[in-house]
Amino acid sequence: MARILDQHSGKIVNLQSQHIFGRHPTSTHTVLPNPDASRIHAVITWDGEFWWLQDSSSNGTIINNTQMQPGGKVCLKTSDQIVFGKNTTHQWQLLDTVSPQSMLKAISPGLLDVILEDIVALPSEQNPDVVIYMTAQGAWVCESQSGTTLLKSGDRVGVVDKVWQFIEAALCVQTQMVVENQPTSPRFYFNVSQNEEHVFLKIQLAHEEIDLGQRTHHYLLLLLARKRQEDKAAGLQTKEQGWIDKELLSDMLKLSENHINIQIYRFRKQLLSAISSKPTSFPQVIERRRREIRFGYEDIDIQGGTMASTDNLTVVG
Repeated sequence: MARILDQHSGKIVNLQSQHIFGRHPTSTHTVLPNPDASRIHAVITWDGEFWWLQDSSSNGTIINNTQMQPGGKVCLKTSDQIVFGKNTTHQWQLLDTVSPQSMLKAISPGLLDVILEDIVALPSEQNPDVVIYMTAQGAWVCESQSGTTLLKSGDRVGVVDKVWQFIEAALCVQTQMVVENQPTSPRFYFNVSQNEEHVFLKIQLAHEEIDLGQRTHHYLLLLLARKRQEDKAAGLQTKEQGWIDKELLSDMLKLSENHINIQIYRFRKQLLSAISSKPTSFPQVIERRRREIRFGYEDIDIQGGTMASTDNLTVVG
């Protein structure tokens, strides 16, 4: 993501794909403090290959000591020096010309912007109340205690006192197709020791087998997968199979809800790392709705273990 440095304050700004500079406090992405700047002074935009600056001011814009034509447009290069207005003591420097990336722009004081590259836990990995990740269709989603939501530019995410705003690098025209065009369903293979202390997991995708080995958090997945199998065998409708009340799950695992969230986050991160060469193949294994979670797929093979029933995890209405 391209960055521009305010050499007066030392602040670095991550450029959005269409980034407005000016004195207006609500109509711009970056507010200019110098009084000779216009309310909407200039806009820097990404055209898919280059960054361009277009002037829209009354006092003009200077690039590398050269005054732009009023309303003019200039292709930017790394290290370009920019002055919005006439006061040359207040300069900006373009640090790089990397293409834009989706990001979380800090809203609450004291937070930093977060560039979205794979998976992010908010407010932190130790307290993953909210998880942001990309679906197989390339859309960013927000998963929280109330469920999973498709993100749109401008949406606010986080917790009460730690809030970010989601900024999409480029609006996704496929947004309305996310639910309709699901990828080929993966198959999950669990291999469980007799005492259930060791749970190994493999996932078969369309053209790739992912061996995730043994991890502590695989036992949580095993319980959810068993619940899904039992509900399927009992004849429940697909949309109602496998849902478990989070409080009951916490009681059975003797773990807090936050610890369960950490385990789910660690699994997502492990899976994403395992298929890092094909990030768009990332399956949504854990699904959420208010007070409940479930294993997201029906195609499950479980070998070994005690096969203890999860009937005591019946969802409470």
